[in-house]
Amino acid sequence: MAAFPPRLTATAVVLVMLAAACSAAPARAAAAGPNEAAYRVHLRSNGDATSWRGSETVAFTNSDDQPLARVWLRLWANGVDGCGPRAVRVTGVDGGSKGELRRRCTALAIDLDEPIAPGERARVGFEVRIEVPARNDRFGTHRGMTLLGGALPILAVLDDGGWHLDPYVDLGESFFSLTSTYRVALDVPRGIATATTGELDASTVHGDRARRIYRAADVREFSFAAGAFHRLTGHVGPTRVHVWFHPDVTSPTTAERVLRDARTSLETFSAGFGAYPYPEVDIVTSAFTTFGGMEYPQIVFSNPDRFTVAHELAHQWWWGIVGNDEFAEPWLDESLASWSQYLPFSPWRNCGSFDWPSPGARISNDMGYWRQHPGEYGTIYGGGGCMFADLAHEIGVDAMVEALGGYAAGRWFGVATGDDLRASLDAAAA
Repeated sequence: MAAFPPRLTATAVVLVMLAAACSAAPARAAAAGPNEAAYRVHLRSNGDATSWRGSETVAFTNSDDQPLARVWLRLWANGVDGCGPRAVRVTGVDGGSKGELRRRCTALAIDLDEPIAPGERARVGFEVRIEVPARNDRFGTHRGMTLLGGALPILAVLDDGGWHLDPYVDLGESFFSLTSTYRVALDVPRGIATATTGELDASTVHGDRARRIYRAADVREFSFAAGAFHRLTGHVGPTRVHVWFHPDVTSPTTAERVLRDARTSLETFSAGFGAYPYPEVDIVTSAFTTFGGMEYPQIVFSNPDRFTVAHELAHQWWWGIVGNDEFAEPWLDESLASWSQYLPFSPWRNCGSFDWPSPGARISNDMGYWRQHPGEYGTIYGGGGCMFADLAHEIGVDAMVEALGGYAAGRWFGVATGDDLRASLDAAAA
């Protein structure tokens, strides 16, 4: 057990920990672009939604002060199996040509036909093929549910430090992206339901197939699920809350409880951190065995446990609305979500101590450390959550929530760093 030194107050210790968490990792430059990305996607599935073919285009603005001759796509769904077999393949590039594949086939260079001057827009298009493996995972098919988390290629981020081409880490997230707009058309058999980022804009039926068009704005990526789902719906203010469940995995009674917990969580977070800005949020109930859930913009995959549902919905703010570089500072969203998950039911305060697994296990470690020490990864959840719980005890839960609301408001749809969070909490504790 690592107890607080008796000569320091808990508030002082928490602020010291926050200072260490915000300064121990190398500083990363502010996100620059490419900006104003607009994706248009058309995908057609096979009969059980485990194989998809189609096209994708992305238009974007060069927000750098130098001409842009190359962009990078992140193919995150290749992360688990790497280059063989590749789950996502890009072919037939228009507006550029395929360059090198890096990071075990999760990063693909596109060399543009012509360099783009600062402030100008360009467009690249390509054919895309997605093969979903039989795996109980955030990208996988299991028990009649096909989850396509991170399946669509997205632009990597370029800033003053260069292109962010961090490796995929299976036990957590390496993801980093800027907010974009999407128009996605999914062509599926009529019996296949689809839960997605965004909201349904149009739907048509032709014979035994359905074509659904979804639109989303100010989201960091577009993920979806497909299967013979049932759906329950509730509301929190103007936001529709959908719970999607497969009857062979989740009972209707459990799904009803998930909907209640989701509505309570969304109400609490909206009141404290800023009103949820999207018209819809989807919870796809799952039966993961090695982790509890996974967050994406406007959609989460979650086991039906109350606190897991709340944790994943808290990520709608901590990573979704207030973005961060999850490879460099994974604690920034995970520690906040770990503390926030209790807020709708019984706020976590006065943790007092945390059992550190090793001297090297620091809240501020990046995913490069955690992938080498997977048994210690819980530090950013339990240790980081404990840190915030003690601060909430010292300054009060209301003051803590007010500080986090101010932190969110100042970085709404932007990218935050640990220094930003520390400044907000430091002011609240003063």
